[in-house]
Amino acid sequence: PSAYCNSPTCKMHRRYRRSKSSTGRDVNFDGDPVEVGQRRDAMSVSYGTGNINGVAIEDIICLGSSTVQMNQTGNEESHPAEGCINMRFVAATYLSEDPFAEFAFDGIVGLGMEGLSQNREFNFLHVIGSHLKDLGSSNPQTFAVFLAKQGEDSEIALGGWSSAHAAESASWAPVFDAEMGHWIIPMRGLRIDGKELDFCKDGTCRAAVDTGTSLLAVPSESFPTIFEGLRHTGSLAGHCMSHGPQLQIDLGHFTVVVGPREYAEVVPVKKPRPKKARLTAEPRVVRTDLRCFAALMMMDFEAPMGPKLFLLGEPVLQKYYTVFDAERQMVGIARAAHRQALDRGALLMMVPEVGKSCSRCRASPTMFDIFRWKVAVRRPHFSLL
Repeated sequence: PSAYCNSPTCKMHRRYRRSKSSTGRDVNFDGDPVEVGQRRDAMSVSYGTGNINGVAIEDIICLGSSTVQMNQTGNEESHPAEGCINMRFVAATYLSEDPFAEFAFDGIVGLGMEGLSQNREFNFLHVIGSHLKDLGSSNPQTFAVFLAKQGEDSEIALGGWSSAHAAESASWAPVFDAEMGHWIIPMRGLRIDGKELDFCKDGTCRAAVDTGTSLLAVPSESFPTIFEGLRHTGSLAGHCMSHGPQLQIDLGHFTVVVGPREYAEVVPVKKPRPKKARLTAEPRVVRTDLRCFAALMMMDFEAPMGPKLFLLGEPVLQKYYTVFDAERQMVGIARAAHRQALDRGALLMMVPEVGKSCSRCRASPTMFDIFRWKVAVRRPHFSLL
């Protein structure tokens, strides 16, 4: 947000004051400077459910610990130093309360392709790519996203990707209609536990690999079938991270598998429905006071992006390491290499094996429960060979 925006939503965030920057200048979209009192170009940008109005600014932006170098006269160099770029961006003069009042971050770095930008000089990947190419990068317009689990640090790699974050070689898919600027790839089919759904049989389904979506978003027409197909009973320990249906997204070159650990949430059931008794060799004990539902969003898009567009958000991007190549217009996907540690989720999954049946088990285990289970897991177990 700009210092000229005085709404409560803008004041919640750190604001950019151009007059405080010795390298910043007011510009129009074509880069021409704006003189004092002169009318200037303005734009309106949609972001999710919100809107942004703003004006164009050009300034030097440095990444990480890089800083603008000073010459002997005490003035900034005309050319940015290594790690710094001369960038045009939008300083917001208006931010809608929804959703920006809920955001902790102050600004948004657009990582779309050039089709989404006002022009090339507003496109972050183009500008940073030109800088990285000058520094010798062989993949200047490539970036990769690693979303961390507990005890890890998330990472965005610019100018390539880190093989340490991938548990396998990446499988690549071409971007659908790259001129739109979105990271959208074709979908070949959709299955639940191997059973193909009719919704994508016509071959028009697509998937947007979207770092800005916190859930898995599906078209409203497909929602009832997917929601019902993924619903299942909870475990005795009161979690949904063990057994359950798997959603398989066929990308042709690769199948993304989304399991209960990624999509499910526990929902209490007020009046459990009685079930008919039946004989089984090894009856599976489950909770009847809760159910596991898929945390999905319904979202519809008009053509050419839609109408059968799925958004692969955080549940997918945390499980899979994703690489975005704007030069080749490709998206690479590989299983992410997370640290092998007993986090809370791993402990909960072990509960049915180390705990005992309990008629008064909690739906939300306490820290004492987790400690008790962790101690039980550490105890040596013996078996007869």
